[in-house]
Amino acid sequence: MDTTATITTKSGAKKIGKQLSGEMQQPKDVTVNDRDRLNGVLMHEKQILLGYSTGLNEAFDPTLYNIIQTNRSRVQELHQQAVEVLFNMGEYTADIAHPEQVRDAYDVFSGYKNQLPYPNKPAH
Repeated sequence: MDTTATITTKSGAKKIGKQLSGEMQQPKDVTVNDRDRLNGVLMHEKQILLGYSTGLNEAFDPTLYNIIQTNRSRVQELHQQAVEVLFNMGEYTADIAHPEQVRDAYDVFSGYKNQLPYPNKPAH
């Protein structure tokens, strides 16, 4: 996925993404099309990934843990492939964060380190 590709929306906002490929029906009507199916797949995979994450946290048996981890990795790969298909067709975009926004977020979350119960000392 080429995350350096950018587009400008009708309102002038810059986004990470590609121009619409025209493969999908434009404008969208009430019928179910490939875009709807791919978005449904993404939503379903996100739910499955959440379930696997919970399973990993609760698995006591190492063999079971490894099976869950392997399956979760496979679903994650499928999810990424679906995102890439939508991205390459221009159907999946992301906002571009300005450097000031990145610095602000960094400052906020870096401040959270002070709230952790463990000091920042090297492990022995």
